[in-house]
Amino acid sequence: MDNQLEPVHVTLVKYDAGLGAPGIMPPQLSSSTEISVTPTGGRVVQQSFQDNQPQSKQERALGDAGVQRVVALVSELTELPARQLPGGSDVYGANTVVLVRRGQVPVWGYNPGGGCAADTEPELSVTSAHKTEFARILSELYEASRD
Repeated sequence: MDNQLEPVHVTLVKYDAGLGAPGIMPPQLSSSTEISVTPTGGRVVQQSFQDNQPQSKQERALGDAGVQRVVALVSELTELPARQLPGGSDVYGANTVVLVRRGQVPVWGYNPGGGCAADTEPELSVTSAHKTEFARILSELYEASRD
């Protein structure tokens, strides 16, 4: 394990049936995955939901290979464009909220259900290559969380 590794925390929240009606109706949660990587190892907490109520929770250690994969994937993820989006726009099409922190400081986030207020900023511009890369990274983060 690399003792110089900066703590990294990744939160993935997956939704079932779209993103609800922002500001009115909450989305239907499917699962949440918390991946924490520190110089002493890694930990994964996965929780499933039904009708927005917690159903099951699993916690386990993350092996050295998983830790290294998560660190590499976080580096790739933070290169993609992101910001909170108004009105439930899911430009990546993954129905997933993502938050990456180094220590306690958020360094990258994607929240497609970011609220119902009008936003004066232009729509987040992502290409099909960005969407493909986002989907690949999410898939590999889920896979790494099982290592």
